[in-house]
Amino acid sequence: RPMRWPGFRPDGTLVLPIDDRSGAWPARPLKLDETRFAPKRELHVTIVGRALGARVAEALSRESLAERELADAFEALDWSHDDTDAFVWLRKVKPEGVADSIIELVDLPALAAFHFALGRRLGDRLAVPPAHLTRWVRGDPEGIGVPDDAALHELTVRLVAREELEAALAARFP
Repeated sequence: RPMRWPGFRPDGTLVLPIDDRSGAWPARPLKLDETRFAPKRELHVTIVGRALGARVAEALSRESLAERELADAFEALDWSHDDTDAFVWLRKVKPEGVADSIIELVDLPALAAFHFALGRRLGDRLAVPPAHLTRWVRGDPEGIGVPDDAALHELTVRLVAREELEAALAARFP
């Protein structure tokens, strides 16, 4: 489905807001392997993370790239996504402590197309970040940040089965 250009956030990221009114996954805490997770407040797929966002901001400031070009490329794509039923537990040691996230990988073909178009405008071949929704978090309410497949692999604690999530959500804990 076509979407309007959301614009860059103050931190330089570009995100695709996800409307989860269907409630496929209740926004309530869960516990896995004695680790308690809180539901993430806002669901989105990160299209451009902070590091790439800084490169884009520099190109915009030099006027070698126009935001309208990016908006046109974004709006020309179908940003619908499909669930994959693939969930991954991630962990990252940050200066302020350990952060965990449970992410849901999604099928979002427009992400690769947008990164290809952005890379051409920047004169580079860009790695496409894994399309995912951060569903639950611990230690950092914003999640972890997964810029590429190598980071996904490095940060993975383990895969989480859908049935395990359903059981954890059904087993309310104090």
